[in-house]
Amino acid sequence: MYNREKLIHPALPPLDTEEFDNLRAAITVPDVRDFDIGKFKSSAAQHFTNNDSNRLSGFESFPQKDLIVGCQQYVDNLISKNGINGLQIFEHDYHYYQRVNPDIKYVTLDTLDNTKPVLMAMPFPGHLGKHRNLEKIIAVCNERNIDLHLDCAWLVAAFDIEFNFNQPCIKSFAMSFSKAYSLSWNKVGVRWSREKNNQDTITILNQTNALSKHTLYVAKQYMDRFPIDYVCKKYKNEYFKICQSLKLRPSNIIHACFSIERSKLYGLKNFFS
Repeated sequence: MYNREKLIHPALPPLDTEEFDNLRAAITVPDVRDFDIGKFKSSAAQHFTNNDSNRLSGFESFPQKDLIVGCQQYVDNLISKNGINGLQIFEHDYHYYQRVNPDIKYVTLDTLDNTKPVLMAMPFPGHLGKHRNLEKIIAVCNERNIDLHLDCAWLVAAFDIEFNFNQPCIKSFAMSFSKAYSLSWNKVGVRWSREKNNQDTITILNQTNALSKHTLYVAKQYMDRFPIDYVCKKYKNEYFKICQSLKLRPSNIIHACFSIERSKLYGLKNFFS
C-alpha cells in the first residue's frame, strides 16, 4: 500500500495539506496599515496554547511575549547575544549550529557549565520527541542556576508530549507557524520570556512595531481557519499505518519517523502531499 521510495532522507520537511494549498492560492493582501499588531500578538500566543495534541502548561509564568520572524530569529537572537561558543548545545540538535561553527563542541549532561546558557530544541530533532535526558537536564540546570532557552519549532507538529514550561531554569521559549502550516515562506512566531529586556533586539522591534504587517496578515488567515495542531489531527492515524506497513519506528513528530533500529530519520511528507 505504501511505497518506501517516498521516504525522504536526511531532510525532514513539514507536512502540507490540500487545504493549505487552496488558502495559499486564494490569499490576497489588502491595505494593512490599520492591522492591529497588539491584538494579533495576543491571539497568536493564545492560539499556540490551544494545542489539543499535547499537554502543555506553564505559559502564565512568561508574561513577556514578542513576535518573531519564526524560530530562526529566536535562535539568531540568542547567538548574537552570546556568540555560538557562548551557548551550550547538545549533539543532534538543529544542524544550523554546526553550519555556523563547523568545529562546534557539543555539551553533555556531565559537562554542563553554569557560566553559559543552554539552547536546545524541544522536541529534539535527533530524538523526534523530548530529549531523552530532558528531565535530568532541567534538574541540573535548576540545581546549578543555568539558564535554559527552548526552541519549540517542532512542538506544533508534535503529539502526545506533556511538558510544563514553568521550571526555574527556563528563561524563554519560542514557537512558530512554519511546521504547523508549512509556512516557512511566511515566517511568524511568538517568543515567551520570563522578564522584559529593553535592550533585547526582538523586544525593541516589537516595541517600535517594526514588523511586517503583510506577513502577520497572511499568518492570521491560517490561524483563523486551522487549529495549531491541524496536521496532527488530520494525519495521525495514517501516520501510524505508514510506520506499521513499512516497518518503521514511529515518533512524536507527525512529519518524521525512525528506521526500526533508530539509525536513520525519515521524512514522510511525500505520503501526504
